[in-house]
Amino acid sequence: MESRITDLILCTVPDNLKDEGSKLIERSKTLEETRLKSRSSKFRRHSSGTFDESAQIVESQEAITQRKTKAEEAALPIALAKLIMEFWSPNMRRHAEKLILQKAVQEQYLKEDHLKWVHVLEKPENDESSDSGWLISDQDDAIIELIWNIFNIEEHYNQVNSHRMWIQRSYDRLKDFLPNLPAEIIERHDLSKFPFSQAIGYTLKWVHNIYHDIWKTACDLHLNNEPHHPQTWSKVYAPEEKKKKLEHWLEGVCDFHSGCPYGLDITNLDLNSVDMPEPFLLESFIDMIGVEWERKKGKELDITTRELVYIEDKFLQRYSKKQAQIIKDLMEKVIAADDSWKSIVLTEREKMLLTTIPQHKRAFFVCQADLQKKSEEKRVFKNTQKERKNKYEETVNVIDIMTEEIKNKAHDTAFFIMISKVVTEYWESNFRKYAQDIILKKAIEEKFITDSHLKWILIFDNKVEEKGNVTTHALSDKAINDKALLQLLWVDFKIRDHFSHVQAHRHWIKQSYLRLARFMPELSEEVIERHDLTKFSLSQSLGYTLKWVHDINYSVWRKSCDRHLNFEPHHPQMWSKKHSAETKQSCLESWLCVKAGGSKYGVEITSLDLVSEDMAKVFLLESLVDMVAVEWERNKGKRLDLTYTELIYMEDRFLSRYSVNNKAFILNLMESIRNADHE
Repeated sequence: MESRITDLILCTVPDNLKDEGSKLIERSKTLEETRLKSRSSKFRRHSSGTFDESAQIVESQEAITQRKTKAEEAALPIALAKLIMEFWSPNMRRHAEKLILQKAVQEQYLKEDHLKWVHVLEKPENDESSDSGWLISDQDDAIIELIWNIFNIEEHYNQVNSHRMWIQRSYDRLKDFLPNLPAEIIERHDLSKFPFSQAIGYTLKWVHNIYHDIWKTACDLHLNNEPHHPQTWSKVYAPEEKKKKLEHWLEGVCDFHSGCPYGLDITNLDLNSVDMPEPFLLESFIDMIGVEWERKKGKELDITTRELVYIEDKFLQRYSKKQAQIIKDLMEKVIAADDSWKSIVLTEREKMLLTTIPQHKRAFFVCQADLQKKSEEKRVFKNTQKERKNKYEETVNVIDIMTEEIKNKAHDTAFFIMISKVVTEYWESNFRKYAQDIILKKAIEEKFITDSHLKWILIFDNKVEEKGNVTTHALSDKAINDKALLQLLWVDFKIRDHFSHVQAHRHWIKQSYLRLARFMPELSEEVIERHDLTKFSLSQSLGYTLKWVHDINYSVWRKSCDRHLNFEPHHPQMWSKKHSAETKQSCLESWLCVKAGGSKYGVEITSLDLVSEDMAKVFLLESLVDMVAVEWERNKGKRLDLTYTELIYMEDRFLSRYSVNNKAFILNLMESIRNADHE
């Protein structure tokens, strides 16, 4: 087989290159094996916790065999990709490309009039002249056999053709909501994936599952030049570059609106912005819908419009906040127009949650809640199967039906996620504040906190709260009352359990401080009294409840955690170099309640080197007390008779998060504390 392919390769190169051509497959195998070995070596070093380039880690014979097998399987596709993109002359490559594109037209992957668009990303100044290099013009059959059949570029064309079909179907379903998305833009979608500049790399990756520089080059070309991808509008590119790309992409357009191609007046576009012009943002939206419909939503032609149009938030993160909101608003509009949402049955707790949502957002919530439950059912069911298979290895299918237990667990998880989403995304800032006040009042009643704590709990709220976000639904709505909000957040969502966790942690913080205060006179009692009070704020308690009460690792938790770690000065993350000196100063001024670099608790802001990662001494000491308390509570049995040595002991990995200077200070202090056992 390999010798036959080598013969075909040699048919497509001149005599002076035949010797190199005959070695192409073998050299590709060697290079791929070297690449895989290097990647495997890096992975093993990282996994072992050492980054020493000279570290010798024994590789198993099985791993070596697997690598060789993988390299052998990849050698042929890589060799053919290199033959086309690196070995052939520009003239030969262009000749072969014409043959393959014509074959694609014959096989109906393309239409003849599509050919004018396929090279749209290949800039004129980079075009190769007609006499650029040698040409073998009498081996067309060998070329087609190598590229179409053996390299299997046909499968790539089939994938693109299928994607384009689902894009067209998505547009046909939703075009009444997209008057500013011209039909011709959809007709042109991803046609640039047909020429060799992209097709060879995409075939390597998505047909042969091979990561290679040729694939990366093709992918970068697509993402950074096709205007329906946000990367094309990145600030990496100057306005002049964006303008030049767009002008080239628009050449030959026949669809004019208001005197401009596709209605796009380039002279009036804000090319300093990362925001996409509206037609391309809408095309990007249709792109996501088409991908979901084909790959995740079963290709069901009778899918409801509400199910078709719904896209998870995580896929909107690539847009600017402004453009993500445009897409969300569009989804809400489409879903509200599909009356099928009214037939979705809600539980009593979901109905209660629904009453807290503005009328114009309720259709979207109902659809989102329904899909969240279905998604969680699949996830929990799959995880349950996996867990039981691991437990009973001999049994292949230990569970194949959705039990009530699994369904209830999935629905609980979905409900907790939906509460966190409703509070953070559906409620306006005034209503969130109203609910937070009710929760904190309840917390005071149950003695988790005191009135005097409130000013410290909300210390950062004004710093990061959305500006100009005014509630659009009346707080006096009879359906929205204090009792209902408490039921949802305090009882059903179990914020109370989170408050209990924080209260317990604060107790052990105070116990640790009482034991260690003699060694750290700079650390005042009020700093300890304030420790982690911000975790009682709604902005943090939502995420922490999700994670530590319900064991749900969701974006709301990660945001809450990031907010805590990057604003609370007893965490090294706040002092990280990723924050500017101005950001650190602003954060400290907020926490200390001082202005213009003032001082409090012995912290003189203007005397700190905020460029470095060194923490102010007070907060470094608080951080040590924090670690001691966590270990005492969780890993040392809450024993009250611990010696100083036992109390202060912790693994070195917990100190790795500090700067070199801070770690040295902590180690010296810990040694002093241990010495107290011998007094």
